Amino acid sequence: MSEEPVTSAGSERVYRSLRRQILRLDLKPGAELDESLVSSRYDVSRTPVREALIRLTAEGLVTSVRGRGARVASLDLQDLRAFFEGLDILQRSVTRLAALRREQADIDRLEAHMLAFEAGAALVDSEVINEVNFAFHAAIADAARSSFLSHSYQRSLVEGMRIGYVSFSEHSGLDQRLATHLESTIHDHRDMFAAIRERDADAAEQLAGAHVELFRKRVATAILSSDVTQRISAASRHSG
Repeated sequence: MSEEPVTSAGSERVYRSLRRQILRLDLKPGAELDESLVSSRYDVSRTPVREALIRLTAEGLVTSVRGRGARVASLDLQDLRAFFEGLDILQRSVTRLAALRREQADIDRLEAHMLAFEAGAALVDSEVINEVNFAFHAAIADAARSSFLSHSYQRSLVEGMRIGYVSFSEHSGLDQRLATHLESTIHDHRDMFAAIRERDADAAEQLAGAHVELFRKRVATAILSSDVTQRISAASRHSG
Protein backbone atom coordinates (compact mmCIF):
# COMPACT_ATOMS: atom_id res chain seq x y z
CA MET A 1 0.00 0.00 0.00
CA SER A 2 1.44 3.39 -0.91
CA GLU A 3 2.30 5.87 1.85
CA GLU A 4 1.04 9.38 1.02
CA PRO A 5 1.55 12.57 3.02
CA VAL A 6 -1.26 14.63 4.55
CA THR A 7 -3.00 16.91 2.00
CA SER A 8 -1.61 14.69 -0.75
CA ALA A 9 -3.26 13.93 -4.05
CA GLY A 10 -4.43 10.69 -2.45
CA SER A 11 -6.28 12.57 0.29
CA GLU A 12 -7.96 14.81 -2.28
CA ARG A 13 -8.94 11.80 -4.39
CA VAL A 14 -10.49 9.98 -1.44
CA TYR A 15 -12.30 13.13 -0.31
CA ARG A 16 -13.80 13.87 -3.72
CA SER A 17 -14.86 10.28 -4.33
CA LEU A 18 -16.51 9.84 -0.92
CA ARG A 19 -18.16 13.26 -1.15
CA ARG A 20 -19.63 12.43 -4.55
CA GLN A 21 -20.97 9.08 -3.32
CA ILE A 22 -22.52 10.67 -0.23
CA LEU A 23 -24.19 13.46 -2.20
CA ARG A 24 -25.56 10.97 -4.73
CA LEU A 25 -26.77 8.67 -1.91
CA ASP A 26 -24.62 5.87 -3.31
CA LEU A 27 -23.25 5.80 0.24
CA LYS A 28 -26.41 5.65 2.33
CA PRO A 29 -27.01 7.81 5.41
CA GLY A 30 -25.71 5.93 8.43
CA ALA A 31 -23.29 3.81 6.39
CA GLU A 32 -20.09 2.96 8.24
CA LEU A 33 -16.85 4.40 6.88
CA ASP A 34 -14.19 2.07 8.20
CA GLU A 35 -10.74 3.63 7.79
CA SER A 36 -9.08 0.31 7.04
CA LEU A 37 -11.59 -0.64 4.35
CA VAL A 38 -11.52 2.81 2.77
CA SER A 39 -7.71 2.89 2.70
CA SER A 40 -7.65 -0.56 1.10
CA ARG A 41 -10.23 0.41 -1.50
CA TYR A 42 -8.30 3.49 -2.60
CA ASP A 43 -4.85 1.96 -2.11
CA VAL A 44 -3.66 4.67 0.27
CA SER A 45 -2.51 4.72 3.88
CA ARG A 46 -4.89 5.67 6.69
CA THR A 47 -3.48 9.19 6.91
CA PRO A 48 -5.10 10.54 3.71
CA VAL A 49 -8.31 8.69 4.63
CA ARG A 50 -8.41 10.47 7.99
CA GLU A 51 -7.76 13.78 6.25
CA ALA A 52 -10.67 13.16 3.88
CA LEU A 53 -13.00 12.16 6.73
CA ILE A 54 -12.05 15.27 8.71
CA ARG A 55 -12.99 17.46 5.74
CA LEU A 56 -16.27 15.62 5.22
CA THR A 57 -17.07 15.92 8.93
CA ALA A 58 -16.46 19.68 8.77
CA GLU A 59 -18.96 19.86 5.90
CA GLY A 60 -21.57 17.93 7.90
CA LEU A 61 -21.58 14.94 5.55
CA VAL A 62 -19.91 12.57 8.03
CA THR A 63 -20.34 12.12 11.77
CA SER A 64 -17.83 10.58 14.13
CA VAL A 65 -18.75 8.91 17.43
CA ARG A 66 -16.13 7.77 19.90
CA GLY A 67 -15.94 4.01 19.85
CA ARG A 68 -18.13 3.70 16.74
CA GLY A 69 -15.99 5.39 14.11
CA ALA A 70 -17.14 7.50 11.18
CA ARG A 71 -20.52 7.21 9.49
CA VAL A 72 -22.37 9.02 6.73
CA ALA A 73 -24.55 11.72 8.30
CA SER A 74 -28.25 11.02 8.62
CA LEU A 75 -30.88 12.34 6.20
CA ASP A 76 -34.44 12.52 7.50
CA LEU A 77 -37.56 13.84 5.79
CA GLN A 78 -38.81 14.97 9.19
CA ASP A 79 -35.94 17.48 9.31
CA LEU A 80 -36.84 19.23 6.04
CA ARG A 81 -38.99 21.93 7.65
CA ALA A 82 -36.22 22.80 10.11
CA PHE A 83 -33.68 22.72 7.29
CA PHE A 84 -35.56 25.24 5.17
CA GLU A 85 -36.25 27.50 8.15
CA GLY A 86 -32.54 27.62 8.90
CA LEU A 87 -31.52 28.01 5.26
CA ASP A 88 -33.92 30.92 4.82
CA ILE A 89 -32.49 32.84 7.78
CA LEU A 90 -28.88 32.14 6.83
CA GLN A 91 -29.27 32.86 3.13
CA ARG A 92 -31.06 36.15 3.68
CA SER A 93 -28.45 37.21 6.24
CA VAL A 94 -25.32 36.41 4.22
CA THR A 95 -26.77 37.85 1.01
CA ARG A 96 -27.66 41.10 2.76
CA LEU A 97 -24.18 41.36 4.26
CA ALA A 98 -22.62 40.54 0.89
CA ALA A 99 -24.41 43.53 -0.65
CA LEU A 100 -23.04 45.76 2.11
CA ARG A 101 -19.49 44.41 2.23
CA ARG A 102 -18.66 43.10 -1.22
CA GLU A 103 -15.52 44.15 -3.07
CA GLN A 104 -14.87 44.15 -6.80
CA ALA A 105 -13.06 40.82 -6.58
CA ASP A 106 -16.24 39.32 -5.09
CA ILE A 107 -18.30 40.65 -7.97
CA ASP A 108 -15.89 39.11 -10.46
CA ARG A 109 -16.09 35.71 -8.74
CA LEU A 110 -19.86 35.84 -8.44
CA GLU A 111 -20.25 36.65 -12.11
CA ALA A 112 -17.95 33.77 -13.09
CA HIS A 113 -19.91 31.29 -10.96
CA MET A 114 -23.24 32.66 -12.20
CA LEU A 115 -22.19 32.09 -15.81
CA ALA A 116 -20.81 28.65 -14.95
CA PHE A 117 -24.21 27.70 -13.53
CA GLU A 118 -25.92 28.79 -16.72
CA ALA A 119 -23.51 26.67 -18.73
CA GLY A 120 -24.06 23.72 -16.39
CA ALA A 121 -27.83 24.07 -16.61
CA ALA A 122 -27.57 23.64 -20.38
CA LEU A 123 -25.99 20.22 -19.76
CA VAL A 124 -28.87 19.12 -17.50
CA ASP A 125 -26.34 17.32 -15.31
CA SER A 126 -27.42 17.23 -11.66
CA GLU A 127 -23.87 16.89 -10.35
CA VAL A 128 -22.59 19.86 -12.34
CA ILE A 129 -25.64 21.94 -11.45
CA ASN A 130 -25.29 21.14 -7.74
CA GLU A 131 -21.58 21.93 -7.65
CA VAL A 132 -21.72 25.24 -9.52
CA ASN A 133 -24.80 26.33 -7.58
CA PHE A 134 -22.87 25.65 -4.37
CA ALA A 135 -19.93 27.68 -5.70
CA PHE A 136 -22.18 30.66 -6.50
CA HIS A 137 -23.74 30.75 -3.04
CA ALA A 138 -20.43 30.04 -1.29
CA ALA A 139 -19.00 33.08 -3.08
CA ILE A 140 -21.85 35.15 -1.65
CA ALA A 141 -20.96 33.84 1.81
CA ASP A 142 -17.32 34.84 1.28
CA ALA A 143 -18.41 38.33 0.23
CA ALA A 144 -20.41 38.68 3.47
CA ARG A 145 -17.14 38.52 5.45
CA SER A 146 -18.73 36.88 8.47
CA SER A 147 -16.88 33.69 9.37
CA PHE A 148 -19.56 32.39 11.76
CA LEU A 149 -22.44 32.91 9.34
CA SER A 150 -20.38 31.66 6.42
CA HIS A 151 -19.53 28.39 8.18
CA SER A 152 -23.14 27.70 9.17
CA TYR A 153 -24.46 28.70 5.76
CA GLN A 154 -22.01 26.57 3.81
CA ARG A 155 -22.87 23.52 5.92
CA SER A 156 -26.52 24.13 5.05
CA LEU A 157 -25.59 24.44 1.38
CA VAL A 158 -23.85 21.06 1.46
CA GLU A 159 -26.90 19.44 3.06
CA GLY A 160 -28.99 21.16 0.41
CA MET A 161 -26.85 19.47 -2.24
CA ARG A 162 -27.89 16.04 -0.93
CA ILE A 163 -31.53 17.04 -0.84
CA GLY A 164 -31.22 18.69 -4.24
CA TYR A 165 -29.68 15.62 -5.85
CA VAL A 166 -32.57 13.46 -4.65
CA SER A 167 -35.13 15.91 -6.03
CA PHE A 168 -33.34 15.87 -9.40
CA SER A 169 -33.63 12.09 -9.57
CA GLU A 170 -37.24 12.27 -10.74
CA HIS A 171 -36.03 13.69 -14.06
CA SER A 172 -34.49 11.45 -16.70
CA GLY A 173 -33.96 14.42 -19.02
CA LEU A 174 -35.02 17.99 -19.61
CA ASP A 175 -38.79 17.93 -19.10
CA GLN A 176 -40.85 21.09 -18.85
CA ARG A 177 -40.89 21.25 -15.05
CA LEU A 178 -37.12 21.00 -14.79
CA ALA A 179 -36.61 23.46 -17.64
CA THR A 180 -38.89 25.95 -15.89
CA HIS A 181 -37.09 25.48 -12.59
CA LEU A 182 -33.67 26.02 -14.14
CA GLU A 183 -34.88 29.15 -15.93
CA SER A 184 -36.24 30.49 -12.64
CA THR A 185 -32.97 29.70 -10.86
CA ILE A 186 -30.94 31.50 -13.53
CA HIS A 187 -33.26 34.51 -13.23
CA ASP A 188 -32.89 34.51 -9.42
CA HIS A 189 -29.11 34.29 -9.63
CA ARG A 190 -28.95 37.22 -12.04
CA ASP A 191 -31.19 39.35 -9.81
CA MET A 192 -29.23 38.48 -6.66
CA PHE A 193 -25.97 39.25 -8.45
CA ALA A 194 -27.30 42.62 -9.60
CA ALA A 195 -28.53 43.54 -6.11
CA ILE A 196 -25.18 42.66 -4.55
CA ARG A 197 -23.29 44.54 -7.27
CA GLU A 198 -25.46 47.63 -6.72
CA ARG A 199 -25.15 47.33 -2.92
CA ASP A 200 -28.94 47.11 -2.57
CA ALA A 201 -29.08 45.19 0.71
CA ASP A 202 -32.88 45.20 1.04
CA ALA A 203 -33.38 43.79 -2.46
CA ALA A 204 -30.60 41.25 -1.97
CA GLU A 205 -32.20 39.94 1.22
CA GLN A 206 -35.67 39.74 -0.33
CA LEU A 207 -34.37 37.92 -3.40
CA ALA A 208 -32.40 35.48 -1.25
CA GLY A 209 -35.56 34.54 0.65
CA ALA A 210 -37.50 34.06 -2.57
CA HIS A 211 -34.70 31.84 -3.87
CA VAL A 212 -35.00 29.54 -0.85
CA GLU A 213 -38.74 29.30 -1.50
CA LEU A 214 -38.04 28.28 -5.11
CA PHE A 215 -35.82 25.45 -3.86
CA ARG A 216 -38.39 24.41 -1.22
CA LYS A 217 -41.13 24.16 -3.85
CA ARG A 218 -38.94 22.00 -6.10
CA VAL A 219 -38.21 19.62 -3.24
CA ALA A 220 -41.89 19.54 -2.25
CA THR A 221 -42.86 18.68 -5.83
CA ALA A 222 -40.26 15.92 -5.95
CA ILE A 223 -41.49 14.42 -2.68
CA LEU A 224 -44.96 14.08 -4.23
CA SER A 225 -43.36 11.66 -6.70
CA SER A 226 -43.72 8.14 -5.28
CA ASP A 227 -40.39 7.01 -6.75
CA VAL A 228 -38.51 9.87 -5.11
CA THR A 229 -40.34 9.42 -1.82
CA GLN A 230 -39.39 5.74 -1.76
CA ARG A 231 -35.77 6.59 -2.52
CA ILE A 232 -35.53 9.18 0.26
CA SER A 233 -37.35 6.92 2.71
CA ALA A 234 -35.03 4.03 1.87
CA ALA A 235 -32.03 6.27 2.45
CA SER A 236 -33.49 7.58 5.70
CA ARG A 237 -33.97 4.04 7.06
CA HIS A 238 -30.22 3.56 6.87
CA SER A 239 -29.79 6.57 9.16
CA GLY A 240 -31.07 4.74 12.16
